Amino acid sequence: CCRYIKQVDLKTSNTPFVSAVRDFIYTDVKSMIEKATHSKFNSTIDLHGIKFMQHDNLLCHSDCLSTRHTAFMLYLVPKTWSENSGGTLDLFNSDENDQPIDVETSLCPQFNSFSWFEVSSRTWHQVSEVLEDDIRWSISGWFHSDSVPLVTPTIFGENLTPREPLDIDMDTLKSWVSLKYLNLEISSEVQQQFQDDSEVSLAEFLLPEKYAAICEELGAMEWKLLGPRNRRNFKQSTKPHSTVQQFLDLLKTDAFALLMSHCTGLALSKNYDDPDCSEFTDDPFGIISSSVTKWEQGYYSLLCDQEVGNLPDRLHLFFHADLYPEYDVDVGGYVSFVSHADEEPLLVVPPQNNTLSLVYTRSDEFGFTKYINSKLEKPYYCITAQLVARSSPDDDEEAKQS
Repeated sequence: CCRYIKQVDLKTSNTPFVSAVRDFIYTDVKSMIEKATHSKFNSTIDLHGIKFMQHDNLLCHSDCLSTRHTAFMLYLVPKTWSENSGGTLDLFNSDENDQPIDVETSLCPQFNSFSWFEVSSRTWHQVSEVLEDDIRWSISGWFHSDSVPLVTPTIFGENLTPREPLDIDMDTLKSWVSLKYLNLEISSEVQQQFQDDSEVSLAEFLLPEKYAAICEELGAMEWKLLGPRNRRNFKQSTKPHSTVQQFLDLLKTDAFALLMSHCTGLALSKNYDDPDCSEFTDDPFGIISSSVTKWEQGYYSLLCDQEVGNLPDRLHLFFHADLYPEYDVDVGGYVSFVSHADEEPLLVVPPQNNTLSLVYTRSDEFGFTKYINSKLEKPYYCITAQLVARSSPDDDEEAKQS
């Protein structure tokens, strides 16, 4: 939830000035906050030096972990630091389920100032993006207490039922998709790349006139901001316009599923002859979700430790549109896929104009969109979908064994 912030543990530092500050926090500051909160802290104290540089940020979180009782920050920013510098400590209000809604209070760091707050399931906060080419220095940490109540995390989950593809004629597909991807020789090459990498990007996917119409409509549509902020912060279309809706409908058809089958080797269509499988189960298959989203500075999506759900192996589709100028990875906004087993990203999907990106994930693999920083010049859009392939008896047996 952060962008490359740098921190160092100060609990064992022997430098004279850090030692003096640490001793002051461990004694006088600790006693002051105990009296103010009518609390008794134990001997555990966390203390870190933290360095935020330009475009660094720390997204919405609560600090509610283990025996943490009170969070504190000593700011050592330049004396010229102002709200225009960014790096504010933003405190959120919460709904009836203790989920963050909006920023209620924003505190601008000042040189040699000290802030603290009690940690709870409602103390959602963030450090906003540092906007200026300067360094936001601070010393921060937590006082701990044995009397901190255990907090039961909110469980998030998705249980999505696949919808079998709808029938349309191939002429409709030809009126949308670049003809090169309807060529079986080219789709075979695409399939080989997909099977090697579990992902592939189809550039110039839509015919130019269809892509232009979609871009024009996206800029005129109405949008709703989605949260909560500890999970996501971006906009979703409330009512797609005609051409955009037609594209969404196309994604739900068997003709499109058949094209995706040829490009991936997955049995997404009932009309696809899978050379590796002659028998399929009656398990549901088809599209499980689709959406139209808008992305601008400050938007992101996150993975939660409590993210659960009965999600099958699935094919993700990302169609990005109206990026200007050409995409720069330093902006953020790329989709990163991770698994529970690996710390490093499995793969990254950068936004590209008129490009359909395909990514196959297992049930324990998830994607999130990297925070978009202030380098982004204008919003862009993404049309997404998830598809589930037909399963064979062998697939079911492997799933049971795993």
